[in-house]
Amino acid sequence: MPNDASSVRVPQVAQFTRATVAPLDGALRESVASSSMLDRSSPMPLYHQLKERLVQRIGSGVWPPETRLPSERELCELFAISRITVRQALDQLVAEGRLVRSHGRGTFVALSPVRKHLLPLVGFTEDMNSRGQRPGARVLRFEAVPAPAPVARELQLAPGQRVIVLKRLRLADGAPMAVETVHAPERLFPGLLDQNLEDRSFYDLLGRRYGMRPSKASQSWQAVPCPRPDAKLLGIRTGSPVLQICRTTCESAGRPFEYLESFFRGDRYIYYAELREGADEQTVLPTLAASAGGSLTP
Repeated sequence: MPNDASSVRVPQVAQFTRATVAPLDGALRESVASSSMLDRSSPMPLYHQLKERLVQRIGSGVWPPETRLPSERELCELFAISRITVRQALDQLVAEGRLVRSHGRGTFVALSPVRKHLLPLVGFTEDMNSRGQRPGARVLRFEAVPAPAPVARELQLAPGQRVIVLKRLRLADGAPMAVETVHAPERLFPGLLDQNLEDRSFYDLLGRRYGMRPSKASQSWQAVPCPRPDAKLLGIRTGSPVLQICRTTCESAGRPFEYLESFFRGDRYIYYAELREGADEQTVLPTLAASAGGSLTP
């Protein structure tokens, strides 16, 4: 099993290489020629009307992710509006994350980020499967080492006790989503290093082989610049914003069996929560701290 990333083939990140081009005739020209012409008598600004037309085509799937839009000049001609108006609409869609500009290549429909509810505890594999996306993992490091002091504290280990380190690149439909590093007490999982965890659920293996299943987790989230080695694996620029997730996971008896650090691509993963009024703050905060475990990344 490789113990570093040098021999691992990293999947290529989608860089709009499909170059699907939004059609300039057919359905689009027909819609422009008929009911979809912008209404100059409407109180709604022209740029906003154009934005709605583009959002409709993106949302309906006529322009799927990675589709290159018509150029600003072509949009001007199609909708009989100025370039300033077109640019204002496109700027807003870029700011909202619906479009992405690629210098020298054009404007593309952005990949849709994964939305992840903070509650309950759900595994990465099950989460991706439920969305119709294919989960995957590439092993970058898999070995046993003495636990670093911060890891030993989280796992309640004595200084020098050994932990298994499992570092993997997590994938969704073959595209890099996150880099995760798991630390697990070696004494709890004899023979674990003999297992193949390429494209396999870590938690499924622990449950089937060792009877160990996650019951609760304490987790923190922080936006940080992506470190250089992880940025290369994720196919983003060094220093790009990523979501750093640190988590300590316990089994039903309260014993910690995993400490995890992950770097999730900020453009591919969104956490959200539903908030309700009527709860006392002193009651809500401890509840969230105990149960808002996010994605358990097996």
